[in-house]
Amino acid sequence: MLQTQPSHAVEFGKAVIGETVMDRKHPEYDPVGIRAGSFMFFPTINARAEYNDNIYADRLNPVSDAIMSVRPTVDMRSLWKRHSLRVKASGDLAFHAKNSSEDYQDAVVDVTGRYDISEASRISASVNAARMHERRDSPDDAGGITPTIIYRVLPTLTFDQRINRVAVRVQTALESIDFQNVEGPGGTIINENDRDRLTWDVEGRVGYDFSSSVQGFVSGSYNIRDYRLAVDDNGFNRDSQGYGVYGGVIVELTGTISAEAYVGYRHQTYDDAQFDDVGGVGGGLNVIWAPTKLTTVTFTGERTVEETTQSSGSGFFNTRFGVTVDHELRRNLIISLGGEYRHREYEGIARSDDNWRGTARVEYLLSRQFRLRAGYSYNTRSSTVLGDNFDINTAYVDLHVDY
Repeated sequence: MLQTQPSHAVEFGKAVIGETVMDRKHPEYDPVGIRAGSFMFFPTINARAEYNDNIYADRLNPVSDAIMSVRPTVDMRSLWKRHSLRVKASGDLAFHAKNSSEDYQDAVVDVTGRYDISEASRISASVNAARMHERRDSPDDAGGITPTIIYRVLPTLTFDQRINRVAVRVQTALESIDFQNVEGPGGTIINENDRDRLTWDVEGRVGYDFSSSVQGFVSGSYNIRDYRLAVDDNGFNRDSQGYGVYGGVIVELTGTISAEAYVGYRHQTYDDAQFDDVGGVGGGLNVIWAPTKLTTVTFTGERTVEETTQSSGSGFFNTRFGVTVDHELRRNLIISLGGEYRHREYEGIARSDDNWRGTARVEYLLSRQFRLRAGYSYNTRSSTVLGDNFDINTAYVDLHVDY
């Protein structure tokens, strides 16, 4: 769905946030794909072997397991001079060696089209349909025998217009989320229907190019969240309406630093008088610094209002800061180190969470068809709610095959 913070720069704008070493194109190693008329097809498959020492995110009784997963993907892209169409379908099938109840089968289909009205205006539309599962480290996890299955459908419509130095974007989206009931301890059924909801968002944004490397922008958004049931299992009406206003700037300095920063105000009002409104200063930061041609350092940060379905809780402020260093040891060997801190402050309940996460990753490009990845992550949460703390260590090896 549209986020509570503004979307990235209007693509018609001249100022564009840069790319990291990890995301950089490597023409001699990039897949060539399969051409069929005016379309290109890029089929891929990723096989992963993973070890997780705490699959249930439980500090008192950690359970470890080995996990094998397969992720097939087909990506179709048009080659038209005007307009565009892209269809991408992927799956994520995971199998646990000892705890098969944690196996999952995720899938997503994403269709995106663009109609170029003129060189200065266009309409884009997309539909994202997904079957997902709720992670065990989610504070909203129901604690079922199996992970909660989630179905999501997200259509989005966007209009872009450029008038000389001014770039205008209007975007709307309607997200449907459907949580499936799960079996609980003792054969009971945990009702998840009271979490189902529709969210409608609309956002307007105006950007102005002060120069070829500086763009300022202002944005405003409004949302309506409509839950499937009039009240949840605890007797609360979770319907709400909210708005956000932001102002920011995108800059590129001397070719080595590109940055996007924005700040504003975000407010969510709940229909149920028992819920506290959630409002306050929000914002975000994304800085990519390239001290050398082989190294990029990325700084990120954001403060947003998010939804929760915990009893008596209306929502929470999510504050996140992170840093990632990517370095190209050789043209086909890239390493990445990252760290992130996340703080969640809940409204209406006496809960706050502090999460720390550290990651390390190595990617070895063998050829256009094959690449190897290996990584490690450490994730820890300290919560004011007893029993919701955890430490998780994860290590994995990937074989990625492109055509």
